Amino acid sequence: MAGIKKQKAVPEITSQMSTDTGLTRGHKKKARTRQTLVDAALRIFAQHGVAELQLNKLAEEAQVSNGTVYNYFRTREEVLEAVGVELANQFSHRISAMSVGVDNGAERVSIGIRMFIRETVQNPLWARAVISIYQYDKNIRSAVANYLRSDLLLGEKQGLLQFESIEIAMGIVAFSTIGSMISILDGYQAAAVDTTVAQMLLMALGLTSAKAKKIAHMPLPEAEKETEVAKKAPRQPGRPRKNSV
Repeated sequence: MAGIKKQKAVPEITSQMSTDTGLTRGHKKKARTRQTLVDAALRIFAQHGVAELQLNKLAEEAQVSNGTVYNYFRTREEVLEAVGVELANQFSHRISAMSVGVDNGAERVSIGIRMFIRETVQNPLWARAVISIYQYDKNIRSAVANYLRSDLLLGEKQGLLQFESIEIAMGIVAFSTIGSMISILDGYQAAAVDTTVAQMLLMALGLTSAKAKKIAHMPLPEAEKETEVAKKAPRQPGRPRKNSV
């Protein structure tokens, strides 16, 4: 669109979705345009918050015409839902990849907590987008809840975690993690903050200080893979960890 200043890309919060090779050229173009709009909305949410989104601002950020935006989204709520689905998909893919082969419920909870905290430190714009969207969109809340519920119940079944209410336990973990993310974005700095948050929350879920510390300080599966690649001794895929507690 003429007269619009080109915006700097924010790769940390753009989608990694691939285009379906079975789509026609026209459908591929529509999919790319829609993804461009979703990525632009992510940048707006990250930098200014949900309340600041207007469809004309979205057009400017995406460098398209207002008419193009209206071809895909009629209201701000439709944009919000699309971004929520995008973040939920990213979350689901990342957690699934990192938790493969981990059969300890407490470890799985720790992995999720630490992933969010580490990503906040490394990609503040992504974190701001997540925080802005979380309270408004059910898609990302549902994605978080689905993983968290199953991991908490697994930990309880294994005799590792203790709680009176699964719903309250989910709320404690989810909102404490979000609160920690906000503290980091507000300037809080500490070494290994991800392990500190994970350890404290595992203690709140019934683990002793020693057991919580042991699990919270375990190498993340992703980090293990990087180390093994460097040593040229990769793990066998799908090999589960044994319970360490």
